[in-house]
Amino acid sequence: MPRLPIKASPCPERLRWGDVFSVSERRKVGHCGGKTLPADQIIWWGIFEKRRIRVVSTVRLIMGGLAHFSVNSGARIGCHDWGLPGGYYIDLMFESRDRLSDDDLMRLGTLAAAEDTRPVSVRRKGELLAEARAIPVGCV
Repeated sequence: MPRLPIKASPCPERLRWGDVFSVSERRKVGHCGGKTLPADQIIWWGIFEKRRIRVVSTVRLIMGGLAHFSVNSGARIGCHDWGLPGGYYIDLMFESRDRLSDDDLMRLGTLAAAEDTRPVSVRRKGELLAEARAIPVGCV
């Protein structure tokens, strides 16, 4: 009789962000004072496929990738004042001792996208925002 493979628990198909990562630190980043507000940044630690991973998540403006938010007489800056599209996305920067493959980044991004309604982009530490990969909508 053939041996059946041992199934890990929880199974990868049902894995959630909270099963892998826990919050290490919360802070505010970006320009402060005057007409700007800092953005939220969360640092997460976890083990994914036997690799210890540090994740820095930053909420950014969709247009320009800014990590601070402008305030102007109570009006939202974006679609009204500068002709920029409104909205935010989550930038996830992953750091691991071993280089994460593009497939690993996409799977981790899919875990994050399942937990939030905002768009998610993923990148490795040292990569620019322009090199980030967007998680396709409906990929969850």
